[in-house]
Amino acid sequence: MRGVAMGMRKRIAVGASAVVVLAVGYGALDVYDVVPGPLTRSAAATKPVPEPGRTSVGPSVAPPVPASATPLQAADGPAQMPAKVQAQVAAAMKNPDLAKKLGAIVLDGQTGQVLLQHNPNTPMTPASTTKLLTAWVIANTMNLAKPLTTKVVSGSADNRIVLVAGGDTALNPGKGDPSQVNGHAGLADLAAQVATSLKKSGRTSVSVGVDTSYAPGPLTAKHWDPSVVAAGYTARIAQLGLSTQRASDPARPTPADPVASTLQAFVKDLAAQGIHATSGGTVTAPSGATELGQVESAPLLDVLGNALQLSDNAMIESLARQAAFAHGVGGSTADVTGFIESTLKKAGFNLAGVKLADACGLSDGTTIPPRLLAQLLLSGTDGKNKPFAQVLTRLSVGGYDGTLDNRFQLPGNASAAGDVRAKTGSLIGVASLAGTVITKDNRVLVFAVINNAALSWGPYGTRAAIDDFVAALQKCGCSE
Repeated sequence: MRGVAMGMRKRIAVGASAVVVLAVGYGALDVYDVVPGPLTRSAAATKPVPEPGRTSVGPSVAPPVPASATPLQAADGPAQMPAKVQAQVAAAMKNPDLAKKLGAIVLDGQTGQVLLQHNPNTPMTPASTTKLLTAWVIANTMNLAKPLTTKVVSGSADNRIVLVAGGDTALNPGKGDPSQVNGHAGLADLAAQVATSLKKSGRTSVSVGVDTSYAPGPLTAKHWDPSVVAAGYTARIAQLGLSTQRASDPARPTPADPVASTLQAFVKDLAAQGIHATSGGTVTAPSGATELGQVESAPLLDVLGNALQLSDNAMIESLARQAAFAHGVGGSTADVTGFIESTLKKAGFNLAGVKLADACGLSDGTTIPPRLLAQLLLSGTDGKNKPFAQVLTRLSVGGYDGTLDNRFQLPGNASAAGDVRAKTGSLIGVASLAGTVITKDNRVLVFAVINNAALSWGPYGTRAAIDDFVAALQKCGCSE
């Protein structure tokens, strides 16, 4: 439904808004693309997207076609001509908010033909578009159809039970909501199962230990800024956590120990079921222990998609750690980033210029050339990589959801709303966007844009300039 009626949001003025940013501190408003800040998220998405598990595709955005089908059968318009594409976006690329320290590349989403490139091989700071590398590795090393399981088993002592972490960091402290990704599984549902099992054997008083042997690692990535973590712009990294305690907008401090917080919530849920329970600390579940109950997350595909849409650093790091763990790799930052790089190299990607300081893009020191982002995206649009094609259907839709819910709503770029699926990236002095856009000729183009110009008032002007660039691509009738 191109042309869906949408209320236009005015571009933020440099003057008053810049003063606020400088006075309060940019980190207090919209730091590190963890969550869109209050200056860029004044209202909710104008149009809801389909329910989780139904591809979350926006109103007019056709998802990439599975590898078993004809490549891009859903968007099979005529090929675009490089010279015409370059002419179409020339004015947008000259925008002062974009032109300085710019890397950009545009590919045909079916053939991979280079339609435009500007410093495509230059190593640049990508911010959260780093998550595309991590998502590719997760998608190609884990089962996207499988949920994350949280279970409770009997302990080594008669009065002990063990809550076993299984990677779900979005557990609802109450009942689960099957229609949602965040809070899909509920601790209250788990407590009800466990209480039933315990009462059958006449037990109404237990000590609850927690087993954290699955995909262990530090609570934060090595290079994360402690002040960013303390402020709540990201949660800590764990394999057990609550849907109500993820990074949020506006930011609020998150638990110093997500596992302990989850354990406390579970103890309360047991009490509501008539089981007197106490926290028993960290333990190891006995081999062959009897299962007393379990709950499951949404499929991993939807969990990963939710993490990408919300740019959830802790969740992406947790999933990356799980992928590494499944292949016998440790959970340190160096171990996980090494696993990501080695997996991409084995898949044939050229990692020249790539340096990963973490798996999510929050740390200083990461560099990625725009070329690699585009090549990863192309693998999901040309039909060659079915797992990543599925992931691309979960990226945020311009003007509708996730970190793009308030983008593509200005007079110069609103035409692209609904036709862009992309991953955002922001740090101080960094604005990036990488994804796909459907042209008015009904052709899918892949794009990656990174700007590393340090602006004194944050990346807002550059974000708008990037959106204008992508909207110019969307307007392409650039065939022969």
